[in-house]
Amino acid sequence: MHVVFLNTNQTKGGAAIAARRYFNAFRMAGGNSTFASLNVEQPGEGVVSLKHPYPVRKLVKYLFKKERKKIAQRVIPGEGYWSVSLSPRFQYQKIKRLKPDLVCLNWVNDDFLSVKDIGKFNVPVVWIFHDLWAVTGGCHYPGNCTGFQTGCGNCPKLKFPQNHDWSRYLWRRKYENWKNLDITILCPSNWMAQMVKKSRMFGNKRIEVLPYGVEPEIFKPMPSEKLRASLGINPHQKVLLFGAVKSLRDTRKGAHLLVDALAQLQGRIPADDLVFLVFGAKESPLLEKIPFRVINLGFIREKKELAQYYAASTAFVLPSLEDNLPNTVLESLACGTPVVAFNIGGISDMIEHEKNGLLVEETNVNLLANALERMVKMPEEQYQKMQNAAIEKINTEFSPQIVGAKLNQIFQSISQSHYE
Repeated sequence: MHVVFLNTNQTKGGAAIAARRYFNAFRMAGGNSTFASLNVEQPGEGVVSLKHPYPVRKLVKYLFKKERKKIAQRVIPGEGYWSVSLSPRFQYQKIKRLKPDLVCLNWVNDDFLSVKDIGKFNVPVVWIFHDLWAVTGGCHYPGNCTGFQTGCGNCPKLKFPQNHDWSRYLWRRKYENWKNLDITILCPSNWMAQMVKKSRMFGNKRIEVLPYGVEPEIFKPMPSEKLRASLGINPHQKVLLFGAVKSLRDTRKGAHLLVDALAQLQGRIPADDLVFLVFGAKESPLLEKIPFRVINLGFIREKKELAQYYAASTAFVLPSLEDNLPNTVLESLACGTPVVAFNIGGISDMIEHEKNGLLVEETNVNLLANALERMVKMPEEQYQKMQNAAIEKINTEFSPQIVGAKLNQIFQSISQSHYE
C-alpha cells in the first residue's frame, strides 16, 4: 500500500511540522509512503516536489491572488485566516502519477489544491484535520460560530452576512465536490473530533483520533546552564517561554492576554526574579508592556535550538483561545518543561492539571496571572514531580513508535474496506 501525504509546505508552519511527524512515524512503522508538497525546502528520501513549471505557476499565483483580494473585500479584518480554493490549481494529474493507493491530506490550502482537485480522488482519502477549514464556508477556526453544523450562512466573519451569503456558497461548492469521496477524518485531538462530528460536511463519516508524536532524539531534557548564562539569565531567575508562528500578531494565540497577565504580576513577583522569552515574533510595542526582562529570540528555524530554549525554561505558556494540538506543548513536555495553558481545544489531551502543567479553566487574565505566579513560586520538590510527569506523558502517549503503529493500523483498515 502506497500512501501519499499531501501538505502545502514541507517545513514551514505548524501543520507542516505535524504532517511530517505523521509521515516519519508511518515510515518508521514500515509504511510505504511519499511526502508531496508544493514548497519543498529540504529534499530527501520519499519527498516529492509538486511545483509547477513557471507559466503554470504564474497562472495559479495570479488566480490565488484574485481569491485573496476577494477575501480582503468580503471578510472582516482580524477575523482569522480564510481560504477559498475554488480556482484551478492543476495538481490532480500530478498526484495521480504518484500512484497512491491512499491519499493522506493535511493542510492543502493557499495555492496548492483546489476544492475540485480534492473531489477527484477515486482512492480512499484520509484527511488529517489541523484546523476546521474543510467543514466551514471558508474560515479555519470558527470560534463560537456553529454555522458549520448546518452548512454555514449568516457568517459573523463576513462584512455583509445573510442566509445565502458567500460562506454558504463556498460551503456548497465543497459539499457538491466531496459528497462521493471515500473519506476518513483523522483528528489529532479529541476536541477536533467532537467538532467534526457536529459538522454537516463530515459528521457521518468515519472519524479517528490519533495525535502526532515528537522526535525524542531532539526534544529531550538537557543541561541548560551554558545557554542561560549566554542570555544573561542568573541561576535564581525563573523563565517563562512563549512562542508560535506569528505569535504576537495572531489574536487566536492570545499574546495580548499573556501580556496583560504578566503586567498583573508586577509587585507580586520581584522584577529580577523572572525573565520572559518569546520566539516567532518581530519586535512589537506589545512586549514593551511587560514589566520583566524580555528576550525576543525571533524566528527559530532549527529544532535543536528550539529544544534548548524549552529545556532552559521554567514553563512554556500557551494562552491560545482556540487550538487543536499545538506542537509547542508536546515539544515542551518532551523537554521536561511543564506548561501553563487555557483549557481549550485539544490542550487537555496533553496537559493533566497539577500533574504535568497547570490548566486555566476560563480564558481570564486574572486566572492566568494566578497560574503563572503559582508555577514560578512552586516548591522545588513539586516542580520536579511535574517535570517527570511531563516526560512520562510523552513517552507513553506521544512517541513516534506508538503513533506509527496506530497510523499503520488505521490505513490498513481503510484500504481493506475500500479494495475488498
